[in-house]
Amino acid sequence: MTTIGYVFLDADRTALISLELQRHVLEAYADGLNLSCDELLVEESYSAAVPFQERTEGARMLDHVQSGDTILVMQAKWIFGSPKSALSLIEMLKEKNISLYCQDLDGNVTLPTQRKLISSQGIASIVYQLCEALSVGDGGTHGAAIRAGKARLKKDGKYIGGPVPFGWLVGEDGKLHKDLKQQGFIDKMIELKADRWSYRDIAIIMKEKHDLHLSHEGIRRIVLKHSRQN
Repeated sequence: MTTIGYVFLDADRTALISLELQRHVLEAYADGLNLSCDELLVEESYSAAVPFQERTEGARMLDHVQSGDTILVMQAKWIFGSPKSALSLIEMLKEKNISLYCQDLDGNVTLPTQRKLISSQGIASIVYQLCEALSVGDGGTHGAAIRAGKARLKKDGKYIGGPVPFGWLVGEDGKLHKDLKQQGFIDKMIELKADRWSYRDIAIIMKEKHDLHLSHEGIRRIVLKHSRQN
């Protein structure tokens, strides 16, 4: 099994990150995945809008990769191009059993991964669904396509992005689950407010007693949101 790093030097020089920096990032990322970057391919004659399959190094890579190989890239946008070409590439790599890791997404976007001995779809399913939705609207209705993609994820109970609410965490299944420690902090904030402490005082108490650094406004929003939910 071979691990290949893909370096993209933007032909338009609009988002250029040096070869040396990309190489360093990919090698460090590979090390974090317990992999070794066996080969480095450098693409420097194309715009990111050109489908990966139609680029010189991209096409050469796809001709030579074998089942079980891994591709690493620093930024997903450098390898995906348009939503339609992204969807086509993901399907091709899935069929060949090739893993594609994007450092900025921090995950395998083509295949399920093994995390703590638990099989997880990771981000692969979410990326595929979003690309599928976006490809439908590739002619100018991207907004509707994005909304459709998010609606589909929400229907499946998946977390659709944005800051994770205080008191919650994103689980292995991509859904929000209660963070028991933070839920305990919320209960304490509510108790203090019920005892008529000001939000500023609550912020000070939570910092001094629990090393919790939240502004009084942040605590106000958390308490009010919890009160509305109950």
